[in-house]
Amino acid sequence: MPGSECDHLLVGLPCLHGPGLEHCPLPDGQARILRLVPVTVAEMAYRRDQGHEALEQLFDEHAGIPTDPKRRSAA
Repeated sequence: MPGSECDHLLVGLPCLHGPGLEHCPLPDGQARILRLVPVTVAEMAYRRDQGHEALEQLFDEHAGIPTDPKRRSAA
């Protein structure tokens, strides 16, 4: 997105909605629901170094909206 520092996507569980949203039963099986969050290069590096939970906590500490592609990097 023009003007965005977020040039990567992080795939994760839909943690904001609880584990019940991850698996969705369908008539012929099930679908797995995952969440895509736009992230920056620095945030991806932070996740590699500190882990996924640490990045999620960093998002919480910055009190921004992690899914906003025009937000500033939390890392």
